[in-house]
Amino acid sequence: MGQYTEHWAEYQRASNRRTLQLLGAMLLVPAIGLLGYALSGITEWAVHVAVALLVVWLVLFTRLAMRASKVQCPRCSATYSRGRSVVNCPKCGLRMFQEDPSGHDA
Repeated sequence: MGQYTEHWAEYQRASNRRTLQLLGAMLLVPAIGLLGYALSGITEWAVHVAVALLVVWLVLFTRLAMRASKVQCPRCSATYSRGRSVVNCPKCGLRMFQEDPSGHDA
């Protein structure tokens, strides 16, 4: 067991939670559409309400997605956004999920 094992295990648990939050947020889109459809027979403001809810949803979804890509380096505590081309800490070079700081993972 390496020095950073617990940090990366917690990161993976948090990443799984964030993925479930994003999937849950995706389910809100049809719910907002159904709400707008249901309100359309009651008030002429239904479209405006649905659009406002979709804008709020878009802002929240964007914040969730950005938070889901954040990684905190266990070595130097730098926070960076993980992507396809960024897998190492840009400050100290620690690889994602590297457990041993010497670079010799078991």
